[in-house]
Amino acid sequence: MHEREFRNVFALVSRGMKGGFADGMRRLGLHVGQNFLLEELWRQDRQTPGELARRIGVEVPTITRTTQRMEAAGLLARTPDESDRRVVRIGLTDRGRALRDELPDLLDQAAGRALDGLTEAERAQLVTLLRRVAENLHVAAPEDGG
Repeated sequence: MHEREFRNVFALVSRGMKGGFADGMRRLGLHVGQNFLLEELWRQDRQTPGELARRIGVEVPTITRTTQRMEAAGLLARTPDESDRRVVRIGLTDRGRALRDELPDLLDQAAGRALDGLTEAERAQLVTLLRRVAENLHVAAPEDGG
């Protein structure tokens, strides 16, 4: 009955990771999940909601709600496209860009706590196995983790 054990342990890990991320993100004025949007905009600023939704793997209404909250917090600005005023572009504010210096380290610290006590070989094996699980679920796993 490995499936049930996997499901239960994975749920525990997922909850624990989310909680660990949430504590640090709250100190920065963020909510869990907003990091994905920030990371995508750090890669390429001024994207449309549709582009962000495809790249992150969520629905456009999710992007719309999230960007509204993040805009109210001063992290993002939604502005019309220069060539087609009907298209909205989502871009980082100075505050959103500044989080690039803090957020990845904060998330790495939370992940480090989760990996505490594992050898380098065990850490590598865990990442390899989780990539395979992600592939089974047809979810793109980041190559470099960052």
